[in-house]
Amino acid sequence: MMKEKFNEICLNSKLVGASCVMMKRGVIQEAMAYGSSSLEEKRLATPYTVYRIASISKTVMALALMKVVEDYHVMIEDDISIYFGFLIRNPNYPSVPITIKMLLTQTSSITDGKEDESTGYNLVNGTNQDVFLKDLLLPGGSRFVSETFDSHQPGTTFIYANFNCGILSCLIEKVTGVLFTEYVKDIVFKPLGLDASYRPSDIVNSDIATLYYPEGDGVRIARTADSFIKNEYKIFPLGENYRGPAGGLFINMVDLSRIASVFLNQGKPILKKETIELMLKVHWKGPRNGSYQAKGLQMVILDDFKTRLYGHFGDAYGVKSFMLFNPVEEIAITFITNGGHYRYQKSGICDVHEQMIQGFLDQYGDPQ
Repeated sequence: MMKEKFNEICLNSKLVGASCVMMKRGVIQEAMAYGSSSLEEKRLATPYTVYRIASISKTVMALALMKVVEDYHVMIEDDISIYFGFLIRNPNYPSVPITIKMLLTQTSSITDGKEDESTGYNLVNGTNQDVFLKDLLLPGGSRFVSETFDSHQPGTTFIYANFNCGILSCLIEKVTGVLFTEYVKDIVFKPLGLDASYRPSDIVNSDIATLYYPEGDGVRIARTADSFIKNEYKIFPLGENYRGPAGGLFINMVDLSRIASVFLNQGKPILKKETIELMLKVHWKGPRNGSYQAKGLQMVILDDFKTRLYGHFGDAYGVKSFMLFNPVEEIAITFITNGGHYRYQKSGICDVHEQMIQGFLDQYGDPQ
């Protein structure tokens, strides 16, 4: 069993706390926890501890978006300008449409602005300022900067940017007439019976993990449950709620494994089989960019192990997380830690992730 290896990995990397769930053929095989969900409050982590899971959130947004594709006759090759009522173009390529698929594969040429967070989406994200998509995307807009668009033609180059996901959540609102947070609740969370939300104040479980940055041989607080709730985004007008969907989902690892099970169960009870197949198809492949070498629709496709894995990683406020699965072998693993000490490997994946994935596949993957 993985429990001993799990504890060893957590101990060696000085993790504050961690939760992990392993599934095979629709059944949870192991649900494990280590350490503390809050050092200050002396709370122990459990498989049901709720975490802000960072960029795994993007796959959940994608499930909701693909339900819109199914129900509202939206096409992933559509020009996103159709849905926003104004022309969205990279000024360097004014005749090239930016499509839904480009946003899902992060090949849209839209960026988060300067990496020092001083411009564009990076400057506005994390605030409740009344800055709307037009302000950021249109030349002449009050927060427009040239760095928002890359020099490469849309559709040609992978550039990891959270803004893509935020724009897609706004598109969901424009098409459905429903706030993204409410739509994803109705389409994903309720059918699966999950205690999950992009708004932490909606979470029923009071065990929301405190997050920690590494500092020296120890850690320091990055975010607490109270700070997440206090700084919760206000509700902006429909079509303007782009802050949050890229990384702000709060959920426990047992419930996250139920989201993974949608991909193992041919989309049931949310999507059609052919929609899941479309999401898992290789839509972009290129030179390694961190852990990225191939992408489905808002989905990492990982070929660094003996089994091809699909899913996503997360990294924010000290969190390291992943949800990975293989629908052929019917296996899935969800893992998260709220802080510790990590070392990145040649694969672009940190050592904790690499060791957990390898141990999981050794235990539950099909023999080669």
